[in-house]
Amino acid sequence: MKRGIGLKKTCLLFLLFILVTPTTFRSNFAQTSNNVIKHYQSGELGEAKRILLNQLAEDRENPKILFYLGKMEEKGELSRKYFEDVTDRFPDWINSDKAELLLCKYEFCKGMHVATVDLAERLELNFPQNEMIPEALWIWGCALLAMDQSDSALLQFDKIMKSFPASNWAGWAQLGKGDCHFADENYNQAVVEYNKVLDGGKDSGVFPFALSGLVSCFNQLENAEKALLYYNLLKERYPNSLESVENPAEKMSPKSKTKDKTQAERLAGVKYTIQLGVFGIKENALRLRSRFEKQGYSIVIKSKVISGKKYSVVQLGSFTSYEEALKLKKTLESQTNESYRIVIK
Repeated sequence: MKRGIGLKKTCLLFLLFILVTPTTFRSNFAQTSNNVIKHYQSGELGEAKRILLNQLAEDRENPKILFYLGKMEEKGELSRKYFEDVTDRFPDWINSDKAELLLCKYEFCKGMHVATVDLAERLELNFPQNEMIPEALWIWGCALLAMDQSDSALLQFDKIMKSFPASNWAGWAQLGKGDCHFADENYNQAVVEYNKVLDGGKDSGVFPFALSGLVSCFNQLENAEKALLYYNLLKERYPNSLESVENPAEKMSPKSKTKDKTQAERLAGVKYTIQLGVFGIKENALRLRSRFEKQGYSIVIKSKVISGKKYSVVQLGSFTSYEEALKLKKTLESQTNESYRIVIK
């Protein structure tokens, strides 16, 4: 049974394609037209587009106008034409690479997989050191997988993991490797690859897909007991991810259904930690660590980059079950009168 590309992944790409935030718009286009920004932020998209079209009539050699018309245009084919104008006529413009990637996403969402591969290959050739290359390679791999070229898709996913191991797309590439083996009906190897996603410890939205993949693998392997364990974990942690996952409960005996839910967490290799705080100033994180270490707790400080700024994340402990972490979290909150979070480690 071929799994191919899951509907949720395609929807994710589509959302990435159409998403334009006011902040992004302001930082890149403020010098061109304050009126456009005002109407855009007021939800008057039609008026904003009208102003841009008027400006385009006066200045057809401005790639910024074409680029933002493409991002604001609701008709896909017309949006595609604007981006093509940018990449074909202004290949050296600073955001030409972004237009190229948006074209790549558009073709993938339309199911034009050959065109997607061509665009991704061109993007890698023209912008080899660009920060968007991991995403382009991932789309490239997904397009190949959709064309049942799993061996070639694996090469792209491996390239991401070897060349861009710190990228958020590395987790998606690892998931892609699991999807490739699933598509080839090599379910045992797919289980190995999906578990590596969870072992990586960096979610970036990929964990529910890995758990879903594990459920599907064990369903195919007719191991309903393990399938249900992962299904329960998916249901508890990511309840909105269940609509396309087959519930294995019908295949199990009543005795098997009584398995402890924490066994699913153990099988999945999921670990939790209590997040005590996130600080832009590292000295504050060090003070918090010292405070809890004096009470005998094991504290870890991790660095995290958010919107280009480095933060220090203070975490306490490592737990194999959510319930275990929750129990200590409540104890700490009652002692300190502060609020903490439980996160996947």
